[in-house]
Amino acid sequence: MAAGLIESKLQQLGLDQDPEAFVAGLPPHIKRRVEALQDLQKSKDELESKFRKEKAELEAKYEKLYAPLYSERSQIVAGDKAVPPKEGEPADPADVKGIPEFWATVLLKCDITAELIKDKDFEVLKFLTNITSEQDFEDGAPRGFTLKFHFAENPYFTNTVLEKKYVMLPEDEGVLEKAVGTKIEWKEGKDVTVKLMKKKPKKGAKADAKPQMKTEKVESFFNFFSPPEVPGEDASIDEEEMEELQALIEADYEVGATIREKLVAKAVSWYTGEAIEDEPYYFGGDDEDEEGFEDEEDEDEEDDDA
Repeated sequence: MAAGLIESKLQQLGLDQDPEAFVAGLPPHIKRRVEALQDLQKSKDELESKFRKEKAELEAKYEKLYAPLYSERSQIVAGDKAVPPKEGEPADPADVKGIPEFWATVLLKCDITAELIKDKDFEVLKFLTNITSEQDFEDGAPRGFTLKFHFAENPYFTNTVLEKKYVMLPEDEGVLEKAVGTKIEWKEGKDVTVKLMKKKPKKGAKADAKPQMKTEKVESFFNFFSPPEVPGEDASIDEEEMEELQALIEADYEVGATIREKLVAKAVSWYTGEAIEDEPYYFGGDDEDEEGFEDEEDEDEEDDDA
């Protein structure tokens, strides 16, 4: 009986009507009051729009004021600016420059980013020298932000900077339009986002039969630069797929926002552990190999050990 009452009420509420038709069908005395509320809402929305613009301008102003501090931080981390020993301390060792693995440590101490980092990623992240963030504007209005990951020369890829750009809808600062990442130019055999799989020939196969080979995508921090695409309005996608995609998009944005708002802003506090939140910690690990296939790289390592 209760379900019938709810169903009846939902029909009365005009959920199958467009908003204008719903308001037009209200009794005159209710319609008049609803229209007054709509006017108030319009005024509030105009103020909120003004607030978002002024907030973005204020953030941009202070980003410029923060810039020299972040630049000096980067110089100290890289070892380009010396910090003299305190009285009584020994001289710095000649073979240690700056603060090794500073940003890799920062990323590992935050659970949101640590979940993405696998063993092979950490070897690459040792070459990460700085992370910067810039707010993006279009026609004076905020349109999102760009993260820049600066790398020293390394044996893994040729890029010196990897970017991740989050573009927000112009009419609503809180709604993501799309995310775009840099294409990583991996050096041969160094792509940590894939692994080479080899399946041995079946019993009875010819002695000279070659094993089946394939590459397989694996979990990696560097998949962060290949974000899920936001589907267009005309995209054909079922509800379950949409929910899965929405979850991926939200998770990706959470990582980007965390890096911008927490890690870049308070990097040394994450490095020391002061900023670690009281949350369950996750240690990333590699997934088990697909059944029937062996990790070609692991097998090569075993051969080398032999």
